Amino acid sequence: MSNILPRTVLHFDPELIDADLPDVSAFRFPENEGIRKTYLCGHSLGLQPDQAERYTDEVMKQWATLGVEGHFEGNIPWIHYLDDMHRMMAKLVNAKAHEVVIMNTLTTNIHILLSGFYQPSGHRKKILMEQPAFPSDLYAIKSHLQTRGYSDKDIIYWNPDITGSFNEEVLKELIVEHHEEIALIFISGVHYLNGQLFDLRTVGETAARYNLMFGVDLAHAVGNVELSLHDWGVDFACWCTYKYLNGGPGSLGACFIHEKHHTMHHHFQGWWGNSLSNRFEMHSEFTPDSGAWSWQMSNPPILALASLRASLEIFDRYGMSRLRSQSRILCAYMYTELEKLSPGVFTITTPPNAEKRGAMLCLYFENNATTIFDALSQHHVIVDYRRPGTIRVAAHPLYNSFDDCYRFISVLREAIRASI
Repeated sequence: MSNILPRTVLHFDPELIDADLPDVSAFRFPENEGIRKTYLCGHSLGLQPDQAERYTDEVMKQWATLGVEGHFEGNIPWIHYLDDMHRMMAKLVNAKAHEVVIMNTLTTNIHILLSGFYQPSGHRKKILMEQPAFPSDLYAIKSHLQTRGYSDKDIIYWNPDITGSFNEEVLKELIVEHHEEIALIFISGVHYLNGQLFDLRTVGETAARYNLMFGVDLAHAVGNVELSLHDWGVDFACWCTYKYLNGGPGSLGACFIHEKHHTMHHHFQGWWGNSLSNRFEMHSEFTPDSGAWSWQMSNPPILALASLRASLEIFDRYGMSRLRSQSRILCAYMYTELEKLSPGVFTITTPPNAEKRGAMLCLYFENNATTIFDALSQHHVIVDYRRPGTIRVAAHPLYNSFDDCYRFISVLREAIRASI
């Protein structure tokens, strides 16, 4: 597939388009009878990096030839496998290296982070979050409230307006109104169901004004939009790596813990969070490792890390600023073309303002959503569907071209005509 612009997008300045993107040779695409599928589902599961298989094979060979000695010998001794990956991950979110740790999976990390950062005291016991939040986030929040003797009534919900968008002035008003009873603010960075990008800097400033703990689920943000976690007043954050980061199905998540909290150790602990200097001496007393690394629980699964390493190297090569610039152009093209199709058929629930969205666009169909989704699938256009009527689509700048976007629009147009 080429990256030649269809005529409908020639009004974009060609100088803004990165000639080196997409880097299709760096990824493997699903195929049907030798024909590459149009894959626009990186917001759900990213494509496999081309180097993932080689890196996994290297770990397998290291295990086969060295056994347990692979922890300390080989090309990359497993005891140090995460070292460079932590640097690359921290760079992605503009944090210091010792503020980021790769470990566990997303919901597990939410529980671990809540064990330290949700510290109700007196009247301050409530948690503020958006509604609807991703269900797993809500389950985790509710379980922490219940196990501490509280209830669902101790959740303050930030609800969308009639358009389906979240008004950040309303969030600010909720914080001001309830600051004496809020123990924690926990929201997403990009909403999973409408693709809205939240202004985390402003939320962080408001939270700090009232001395409130502020945490973020960045599952749909990392690898998608530019972030500055250290500077934005975010106390902690967590994210998965199988979406935009292309780490593979169920790949390990990651956490950010601001350095101002690095002396705090009243959280769930495990032996891999113990200092490397005496980790293998098996002392009964916990000696915390440096920074966010002290939050680790168990030794990392190296086989699962190999594919993530392959993807992080690609992100490290291009940088998020460059990727975000390309992403905005791809998304603007799709948004413009979708607006021509949407009147009376579907609603674009993602904000029109490019500053308020990432790569994912969400289309809500009052009718025929499953019919449209099935038609796209039958024509080998891979997107996803969320009940009752949302189809989500994202052009990933690392591997999606304007041709991919053009084909999606063309197939969608024909599917709509056939369904009327």
